[in-house]
This record gives sequence, C-alpha cells and structure tokens, in this order.
Amino acid sequence: MTIADDFYSEVQQAVAKHQPELSVARIDRLIILEGQFLVYGNDGPTNTPNGVFDSYQIKAGVTAGFPEEEPVVFEEGDRIPRTADRHVFPKDGNCCLGVWEEWLLTAPDHRFATFLTGPMHDYFVSQTYYEAHGVWPFGERSHGKLGVLEAYGDLLGIAVNEKTIAEYLKLLSRQTIKGHALCPCGSGLRLRQCHWEDLDQLRRKIPPAIAKKMHCSITSTKKS
Repeated sequence: MTIADDFYSEVQQAVAKHQPELSVARIDRLIILEGQFLVYGNDGPTNTPNGVFDSYQIKAGVTAGFPEEEPVVFEEGDRIPRTADRHVFPKDGNCCLGVWEEWLLTAPDHRFATFLTGPMHDYFVSQTYYEAHGVWPFGERSHGKLGVLEAYGDLLGIAVNEKTIAEYLKLLSRQTIKGHALCPCGSGLRLRQCHWEDLDQLRRKIPPAIAKKMHCSITSTKKS
C-alpha cells in the first residue's frame, strides 16, 4: 500500500506544528520521522509557560495503514534501556507506547496529530518523569499478555480473565449478534437472559473488525 499524498501532507503538517525538530520523508511505503522529539508542557512546544523541558533522539516509521496499523518508534540516543521494565521491546528495541486498540477505542479522533501529541508524547514524558522520580506518572500496566488483558478488561468493563475476555471478543467479532447465543460471561444462560444490554452497549463502542483484531492479539505476547 503506497503512501497517499493527502496522508503524507497530514503527517508533515502535524510534525511541523507539534514536533518541528523532526524531519519527515516518504520512502517506499513508509513515512520516516527522524530527529529530536521534544517533550513539552501542556500548552505545546512553543509560546508556553512550561516550554520544552526535554528531548529524545528518535526514529519512527508510519505506514499507509495508519491508524489501523500502529507506528513503530525507536529511541536512538541509547538513553532508554532496552528492557520491558522501561517499556521497550527487548527483542526489536522499539518503544511500547501502550495497547494500540485501547487508543483506537478511546481517542477523540484518529488524526496523526492526535497520535503525535497523545500516546507518543506521553511515552517520552513518562520516560523523563521515571528518570527523575523512579515511578511512572500515568501508572503502568503489567508486561506481556497480562497488560493487554488488563486493557481489554477495562474496555469491556469485565474482570481480567483471559477465557472470558476471549469469549466477549469472539462474540463482538461477529457481524450479527443474536440473543440465543450463550452469554460470554460463562453463566450458561442465553445472551437475551443475561448480558444482552451490556453487549449491545459494547457493540456500539467496539466495531467487529477491531474486536476481531483484539481477539487475535491475545494469542501474542509481544506487548509490554
């Protein structure tokens, strides 16, 4: 899938406004961001009381599949240890910005600027704060699959139980949910006699395609 001109322009404009020290290049099927990523106060990178208080040397790749496909971000200044405890995937060295489906389902919109100023910026704010204080300012989830299950449990409003979460997501992956299906809570009752209203509300929030992606992802452990 090639990078469309309008999406490339969107990324360029977002970077120019929010991260002016980064370069933007279109190479084959990727948009590459590279340079100093600025960490700043709540009001933005310039003309603010807080201003820029830190920066990181980074490189990131964005595909034409954004936002369905998560950008890959690397810290290249050897400042952040490549360990799960610092929210970096040890094998590949890329940053773990969080559970992607959680952002897709909770973000106000899926513009690239929203990603750049949201999970990507929050990640580096957290790293700076952790260096100074030894704790994560926004809290943290468990590493690996458990962290994914915690995020999915929050989204579904249910306890962190892998089997139950998988059953909910399997049902939500269907294009049509019928009331005679067994309730995913494990009660043994038909859905219409149990959590029908809850599933109806979840269906409004979680589209089948994302539910299917979430269901598939809990078989993977590549999350921190």
